[in-house]
Amino acid sequence: MLDYRVLTFLALYDEMNYRRTAEKLNMTQPGVTQHIHYLENYYGVKLFEYDGRTLSRTKNAQRLKRYFDSIKAEEAEIREKFMPTDTVHMTVGATKTIGEFVIVPEIRSFLQEPNHTLDLVVDNTEVLLRMLEKAEIDFAVIEGMFDKSKYGYHLYKKEAFVGVCAKSHPFANKTVTLEDIFSKDIVVREPYSGTRTLLHNAITDRGFSLDNFKRCISVSNFSVICDIVANNGAITFAYEPISRCRDDLATFSVADMQISGEFNFVYCNERIAREKINLLFSS
Repeated sequence: MLDYRVLTFLALYDEMNYRRTAEKLNMTQPGVTQHIHYLENYYGVKLFEYDGRTLSRTKNAQRLKRYFDSIKAEEAEIREKFMPTDTVHMTVGATKTIGEFVIVPEIRSFLQEPNHTLDLVVDNTEVLLRMLEKAEIDFAVIEGMFDKSKYGYHLYKKEAFVGVCAKSHPFANKTVTLEDIFSKDIVVREPYSGTRTLLHNAITDRGFSLDNFKRCISVSNFSVICDIVANNGAITFAYEPISRCRDDLATFSVADMQISGEFNFVYCNERIAREKINLLFSS
């Protein structure tokens, strides 16, 4: 069980405001300050500091946060092991491409064992990382970029990031230019999603933006995206497994814009995560 002063530290780390932290924990503001000073004295480091009126985290606070996140994962595991059951349970997070199109065979195989249970959370990277820090999931499988200095991780696989269009589209199975794609409607995921960020970076690296497309449509659901692309003449960019999910879709490439992205296992506690990753992905 985490010390109550550690819980105060974690709340302040998230809120970055002493008054809001006190309200969140139903404490006085001096009580929050006292807890932080105790931890600073115990570890012999400064955890938070002011630059004028702006509160900031020190590098030592970031290191301590990562350590406490790992401890929270250990605590969640031990609570699970105390339950009187032979059930093997895990809670996994996955970004939308991976959860909907990549890891379904592994999940099916894992659930063939009658004592195996699983909760799968499919959401964007930002949400999954917050859940990791709160020990609400055992590990996440994340596409694209995240702050690798804050979490443990190892590579799952790399996938090509390709243009996707209808099979009847003029781009189907061809290589086109940037100017060609800007003449079309494009359907992209919501802001902060891994696939949108990957496309945005590839476009901006070449001096353009999503505003250069004829029309930019944002949709958070891949099934809807695929329907629009298959039936409305629009294009999208996605990891290659998505293009194989329907018979009426085809791929295309853009000259001088070959993109691939990483799928990574991401976690706070490596020992716990690797055990569960190995169990799920070797089932």
